[in-house]
Amino acid sequence: MPIINRISKILAILIVYIICAYGYLTAKGFVFEDGVPVLSNQALAKEEFSVKVNGDLMLTKEMMRFKGDDKAPITMYVFSSMMCSHCSDFHRFILPKIEKSFVEKGMIKYVFVHFPLDVLSMQIAKMSYCMPENNYYSFIEELYAKKDWRFAKDDNVLLKYAKQYGLNDGTISACKDNKKLTSSILQVRDNAISKLNIKGTPSFVIETKNGKELIAGSKKYGDFEEYFNNKLKEIK
Repeated sequence: MPIINRISKILAILIVYIICAYGYLTAKGFVFEDGVPVLSNQALAKEEFSVKVNGDLMLTKEMMRFKGDDKAPITMYVFSSMMCSHCSDFHRFILPKIEKSFVEKGMIKYVFVHFPLDVLSMQIAKMSYCMPENNYYSFIEELYAKKDWRFAKDDNVLLKYAKQYGLNDGTISACKDNKKLTSSILQVRDNAISKLNIKGTPSFVIETKNGKELIAGSKKYGDFEEYFNNKLKEIK
């Protein structure tokens, strides 16, 4: 019996370690290559800044919530997981500059696409699509700016934010039980992996009249600025 108890304790510790390690890797934006965890930035650094892709995005009308001019020459789809720290950094420090320089000037139509990598990110994705459309981006930006909901012992903090942006107990309950919405989010994610070659978050699909290109991993604002200026010259 003592041996069995020791083995059981060791296995329990190992399971906890694996769960914690997975959570850490997910938050840091890791992807797995041949079973080896690699930072999404590093995994894709060997590739060109952008690569052509041909797959469709399969976004439902409900998911096509955007900022900017609907007829902008460039559409920027940002695939993000809410628990990904690199995604948070992009939305806090890089995106505001892109919005000021390109989105607000009618050059880019910006679309945030949920790419949940964990249960909590899926829960947030569903809540954001269930709330009034005009609160969609405010809710996402609020969560990326705050960290209290990530480390809370329960979901009360998250629910507080959801109610702040238009949901109530009834709509939250209905949203949690919405299997069709869950399926749609998973279909978009699976399609992005299989058809658009998205391997981690954040990832960006840039669409113009000339087709689609994938930018994988977090980049500097200056790199985005140069890329978008070149694209605008190409499509004139």
